[in-house]
Amino acid sequence: MNNFSETAGVEVAFIPKGTIINGNIDIDGKLDMHGEINGNIVSNDRVTLAGNVMGDIKANDIYAKDSFIEGKIECVKGAEIRENTIILGDIDADSLVVDGSIQGKLDIKGGIIIGEKAIIDSDIKAKSIQVSNGAAINGHCSLCYAELNINDVFPETEAEAEKPKQPAKPKATVKSKK
Repeated sequence: MNNFSETAGVEVAFIPKGTIINGNIDIDGKLDMHGEINGNIVSNDRVTLAGNVMGDIKANDIYAKDSFIEGKIECVKGAEIRENTIILGDIDADSLVVDGSIQGKLDIKGGIIIGEKAIIDSDIKAKSIQVSNGAAINGHCSLCYAELNINDVFPETEAEAEKPKQPAKPKATVKSKK
């Protein structure tokens, strides 16, 4: 009986805890990283992190727990930032789930789910935002990817249309005594 037949074509690189890599990683397959990387990570598959990264990450999707990441994250699909994870950098992804802490701009084409333990110090652009009780958000939120026209919900009223514009205030002048 071959228990490995289903995973025979799946490549996974494992970096154990205590390992320090000074340089970039470019992998064709999955990365399961528990060590420390001082460089960028590029993967065409999933990157699972439980360690530290000082560099940018580009991947199909990312799962981070118990991690510290300083750099930009770009995902084709989604990113999950779980407990005890701190991100200092921007995130660009299709979807995002957050239970950790993020300081950087979020550009999410789909939805964001912000858990009760999340701390976000960031401007957020997304299609939808779901926030749990207990979460902390400091920044501007924009649903710029939503299929919604604000003017359809809040049309301009006649009073607003007829409201005259305020004339500019004259500048004050100071006269000197002679």
